[in-house]
This record gives sequence, C-alpha cells and structure tokens, in this order.
Amino acid sequence: MLAAKTNDIKLNGKSVAEIADHVLPALTAAMNLLNKQDPAEAGNFRSTVLVAVEGAARTHQGEPGPTLADMIRKITAALDAA
Repeated sequence: MLAAKTNDIKLNGKSVAEIADHVLPALTAAMNLLNKQDPAEAGNFRSTVLVAVEGAARTHQGEPGPTLADMIRKITAALDAA
C-alpha cells in the first residue's frame, strides 16, 4: 500500500515545508478519526507510518541530518497529536 502509485494524490508545494503544511495536518486528522473509530487500528497505522519513516531515514549513511531529524519529529508529533 505504501509503495502504490496513484494519481489521486496532489502535492502542490514547491518545497518540503509547503508539502508538510498539507500532509501533517491530514495525518493528524487521520489519526483522530482512527482513534475515534478503532483505537487498535490507529495504533497499527501509527506503527506502520513510523516503520516507513524509520526505513526512509536508514537509507542515509549515519545519523539523519538536522532537516531529516526535524521532519521525523514533526511526523511523530502529528501522529501523537491525536
């Protein structure tokens, strides 16, 4: 599912920050909805997103740089805000 290609996703930002401004609130909203409907599934979703983020971070040599580390913190915060 995470690797699926789709034409339904429109990320019209010109920078990572602009894209994050759209994606992170949507991630928080998804977690809020899942927590209301099925808390166990919300936990599974959170775990899946974190595995994907950690996997992406591991593709770089050594520790993630400041920008990647900040984005990981923001994604984790969006997941935890619900």
